[in-house]
Amino acid sequence: MKTLLTALAFASVLSLSPVQAAIVNIDISGAATGTTINGIGADFTQSFLGQSVSGTSLTGAPTNPLTLQASGTITVASFDPGVSPAGNSLLSQPGNLAPLAVLLDTLADSFDWTMGSASAGSTILASLYDGAGALVGSQSIVMINGYGLYSLSGLGSFRGIAFSNNNDPSGVRFMNMSYNSTAGTVPEPGSLALVALGILAAGAARSRRAA
Repeated sequence: MKTLLTALAFASVLSLSPVQAAIVNIDISGAATGTTINGIGADFTQSFLGQSVSGTSLTGAPTNPLTLQASGTITVASFDPGVSPAGNSLLSQPGNLAPLAVLLDTLADSFDWTMGSASAGSTILASLYDGAGALVGSQSIVMINGYGLYSLSGLGSFRGIAFSNNNDPSGVRFMNMSYNSTAGTVPEPGSLALVALGILAAGAARSRRAA
């Protein structure tokens, strides 16, 4: 019996398997036009500290830790893209062409958003950075005509994204953004029950020894 109780306690510890946190929907419903946009889930400006804005491009490398650098103006405007819910959107000025830097509240392994362009085949570069400002990966995104749903994944874990080198004639609009957070883990519900069982088993074993 003592061996069985010990095994149950040990099994409860092994069963604490991690589960990824839920999708974080970035809320910019309360945002207003400005240099830095503070949202729930992420904040925005045109570059990270250590970078400089040059037209549609970014030069330099982000510093450690990854930090937003107030620069330029980002227009906040309500819009209905048709392909996703209506709401506030972000347009980086001038001309909706300037870079957009996104600092997430937590590490993530995927990012989804709605983006609109004027010309099919236009491109924009997405550069992903970790919390120390190191480049995780980059991807040139080919846009469709009008508004579409876009996604970044499979490039590693990142804390920030810089969108730059936009060559669409009318620029782009960003909205309805979300990401899959990889920060922290929680035990599965079944694991919690096994933990409780393990504690009870260990307590019973101690009681028997004391008797």
